[in-house]
Amino acid sequence: MKRLSLIILCCFLLSGCMFDPTFNMSNFETFQASLAEMKAKLGNDDVRRLDIALKYLAVENMLRAQANVQMASNVSAAASTLSPYTMFVQLRPKIDGKSGAAIIRDLALKLDTEISRADARLAGGDNTTAKLVEVTSPGYYWKRSGRLEQPAIEFAVFNGGKSAISRINFRLALTTPNRTIPWARQDYIEVFKGGLEPREKRQLSLQPAGAWSDPQLKYLPDAVLKVEVLNYEDADGQKMIGVDTESLELKRRVRASLG
Repeated sequence: MKRLSLIILCCFLLSGCMFDPTFNMSNFETFQASLAEMKAKLGNDDVRRLDIALKYLAVENMLRAQANVQMASNVSAAASTLSPYTMFVQLRPKIDGKSGAAIIRDLALKLDTEISRADARLAGGDNTTAKLVEVTSPGYYWKRSGRLEQPAIEFAVFNGGKSAISRINFRLALTTPNRTIPWARQDYIEVFKGGLEPREKRQLSLQPAGAWSDPQLKYLPDAVLKVEVLNYEDADGQKMIGVDTESLELKRRVRASLG
């Protein structure tokens, strides 16, 4: 009887070692406690992989919305903009009841599928629609308004497609030759009142802020304003570019980091 009791006790103790700890997302405190427990049982490399997975899952929705230009190049930078509680809210429906290993595995499989589908669309010429929107004569300069000088951006956009365009997502960057990091950059959305009709060309102008307002930029030699079309929508709000190449590259980097 004693032997049987010992066997049962050993099995009970072993069962606690056989199962990985999982996330309890009942509230913020249980999330923090389960995260600490999980990290304590993982090796350094697995902790790094879990950290990458959690940060990506937390900012995934924001990435889809292209809400922040920093997200296109750095998941950690994007995640750092979230408060710990906001991160908890974003992660709650995605990781509740899951172990660290399961989270890493599931995200790796998900990214593999998304990358494969995107590659197939690119191979099939899905992004040829990007060439139907043409940007010409981009310029960055300073103009006087009363006693102040302020930066200004102008460029023209042409709809070479067969459907009206309701809005366009642009990425603007101010560069100089032999410089890899732009002096200033931002994402900009132009909503066209009445739409941009096929074969129509429209001149756009805006007054940028932030880094663009640095007075030193007035004297940059050979400064070049680069304007990239990230995506655009038709009259029904349907996005016309099926593959965001920068987001795809980010997914490749995250997938590689997961091992």
